[in-house]
Amino acid sequence: MSDATPKADQGEHDRSNDGPLSGFRVLDLSSVVSGPMAAVVLADQGADVIKIEPPGWGDGIRGLGASRNGLASIYAMINRNKRSIAINLKHSEGQELVKQLAAKADVLLQNYRPGKMARLGLDYDALNEHCPNLIYASINGMGEVGPYAEQKTYDYVIQALSGILDVQGMTPMSMNPAEAPGDEQSSRPSLQMVRSIIYDKVTALTAAQGITAALLARERGAGGQHVQLSMLDTAVYFNWPELMWNYSFKGQGVQYAGDLADVCGISETADGAVVSGYLGADCRQYATDELMELLAYNEIPAGRVNTRADVVDDPQVQAAGILHEVEHPRGGLMRQPRNPVRFSQMTAPRLQPSADLGEHTVEVLADLGLTLEEMQDLARQGVIG
Repeated sequence: MSDATPKADQGEHDRSNDGPLSGFRVLDLSSVVSGPMAAVVLADQGADVIKIEPPGWGDGIRGLGASRNGLASIYAMINRNKRSIAINLKHSEGQELVKQLAAKADVLLQNYRPGKMARLGLDYDALNEHCPNLIYASINGMGEVGPYAEQKTYDYVIQALSGILDVQGMTPMSMNPAEAPGDEQSSRPSLQMVRSIIYDKVTALTAAQGITAALLARERGAGGQHVQLSMLDTAVYFNWPELMWNYSFKGQGVQYAGDLADVCGISETADGAVVSGYLGADCRQYATDELMELLAYNEIPAGRVNTRADVVDDPQVQAAGILHEVEHPRGGLMRQPRNPVRFSQMTAPRLQPSADLGEHTVEVLADLGLTLEEMQDLARQGVIG
């Protein structure tokens, strides 16, 4: 629990200087990646995002991956520009605090498995009665119904179900989904995972767009509503345009096609590699810069294959100002990308470092009218931290 001085109401800020979502308040009850990344998109665009975490340990992603002084890089990136309060949602008084916060919020975002929020008395139906203008956003893994709905889900599970692994190997499957391959082993690709939590992140971006669409509808008089999406639903939508084009038509007369990815390829060079349209030639006698110049001269789109270390110093990344430096009070000097969407009539909010667990508990609860003595009593009961 922090005794920081409460800050001014976000609604008092000049919208022209704080991003297009300045004045909107978001309660982020989510954890790990899909929900927090959706919320950071809103925070980067000016919303006042209050992250609610369990006292004591907080969001489990606080301890994942590369870190310094106890700060995980992934947590710092997708939880910047937020305030943090620690509330025990399993405690009835903690649930009541969330209800009070929801009454003053525009959006509540959660990514628990179906049924969890209902058991806590914090589901959409429970809050809608008292907060009819609240946009209540729910992210889950598989949806609300069906044989997998209750399954605990991570990105790799969605990769397996969504069909993306079918296209990662070197040997393509049959172009015609109606054909039964004679030799199943010869037609099966060499299965490989996508080495990124692709569907956690695309679900986050989709959720952020859905939330802003619901806010726009509310501004036009539609009131609050429940915004729902699953990782599986989002993954199938994301994959469909080209990965599933052979499965779009039903019936006869279909002209099937190979994968769109097959029109391009990686060409090794003397000192690296480039990606371009399929060249069908051994390019190892060329240096990377030499081959890039040759391809550019012939107006063939191409890009050098950067290592992850190369991305930081890539001249285009540098020229565009994509990476910013932020001084984190716990983690020290860090690099982070800016929000990719820029608005000509608004100044992007300054990047604020991710908060320590419960750093703003006093600040936020004081805004509800709680006294310091009441907060100390709640802390002794384990309701807040």
